Amino acid sequence: MILGEAGDLLGTWQYAERYLGGGTRAYSPFSTDLDVPDLYHPQVGADRFTVPTFVVPRRHGVFLHGHVRSAVAQLYRRGDAFLLPVHPATLTHRPLPGWEVLYHAERGPELSVVPAANTRTVFVERIDGVRVEPHFVKMHYPKRLSRFVRTLGEQAIRTQLWTYRELERAGLPVLTEAAGGVLGTSPDTAWGFLIRELHPRGGTTVGPGRGMAGRDIATDPPHHTVPLFALYGRDVRRPHDPTLMEQLIARGSEAPARWLARRVVVPMVRLWLRAVLKTGCAPELHGQNTLFSFDPDGGHTAVLFRDCDLFVDPATREAGGPNKGLPPVSVIGQDVREPVSRVFSLVYDSYMAHHALDRLAQVAADRLGVPTTHLHQAARETFTAHGGRTLPFPDTVFYYENQLLPDDGWRLRDTGATPTWRTPPTAATP
Repeated sequence: MILGEAGDLLGTWQYAERYLGGGTRAYSPFSTDLDVPDLYHPQVGADRFTVPTFVVPRRHGVFLHGHVRSAVAQLYRRGDAFLLPVHPATLTHRPLPGWEVLYHAERGPELSVVPAANTRTVFVERIDGVRVEPHFVKMHYPKRLSRFVRTLGEQAIRTQLWTYRELERAGLPVLTEAAGGVLGTSPDTAWGFLIRELHPRGGTTVGPGRGMAGRDIATDPPHHTVPLFALYGRDVRRPHDPTLMEQLIARGSEAPARWLARRVVVPMVRLWLRAVLKTGCAPELHGQNTLFSFDPDGGHTAVLFRDCDLFVDPATREAGGPNKGLPPVSVIGQDVREPVSRVFSLVYDSYMAHHALDRLAQVAADRLGVPTTHLHQAARETFTAHGGRTLPFPDTVFYYENQLLPDDGWRLRDTGATPTWRTPPTAATP
């Protein structure tokens, strides 16, 4: 994709989601495994497809409002009932709790959608053929995408709405989780969907350098938004095009190493630390969930993120200030049995550092001659300066075991690798 040839804002984002990820999914033995029919596949599927909806009355489910008023959420209300979008591939899955209810339910209007990078989340453009405010819908998908089966149960939906509220209140630049809906009355089997707006309601982005103030992302947003991997990924349709980061750097006056450190690496590390230290919530800032916003000239840039399916540490949350309450699930020390230090290593060292920053640094070294050590140093200095060493981390990197466990279970293993994107902990932590 060449920036000057890019289409409208939404079209640029959609193209980046689908086609600018070449070479970015080699981070685990399962990262390229997508159990999805070709028609719905982000890279090889149709330009658009339709998602059916079903009218779910109150006796068969519940509509869950977020803490913000949302015109997009109202598109899915029908009096006391609501519209439940169901991915077409999910309709073929058995067993599917609530199938009998869907079979007899009134059909709602179809959604015209474009798939996002993770397959089960889609851009919604039209409802019943009528153009609506573009937004995301994240759907229940009981098939394996990468390592995990991507179900979306009631407890997970409630947790993600809760987590968004906490992050938004803390001033973090996260896309708005507006509402959700659930089919079923048993918390163990009920499942549904989430509605996500395309822009944050607020939140301050980190300035691109030491001493530079952040900007309110709601009142002063950059022009374009793409997933982080689109900066360094290859265009699978036009593999000889320069990467997006090469194009943006060429449009400015900063040296490549300085541009990447100030506008990508430092803001990502600071954003992760702000979220964890203020709320106890640990964002998964890998290449899909991290978003990079920019003006066409590359002058105004911002790092933000999406998806509030993340871990919460009660002890860090308590230390961060007057935070109250915990979500239903994803709580370290409750339903998450791994020690907090290992979970933080999974999220920081593996998701953010290994899955995203390592690949960015490799492409920058190969194409722009940027010393990888320069970016490592920028991250380590930021980690130390903004409270990273107060958090529990192990001396080495932890990641999932290299096997699929029954019932979507997971365990973490010590890879033995030395972290390169943070400073060592003040003391050894198990």
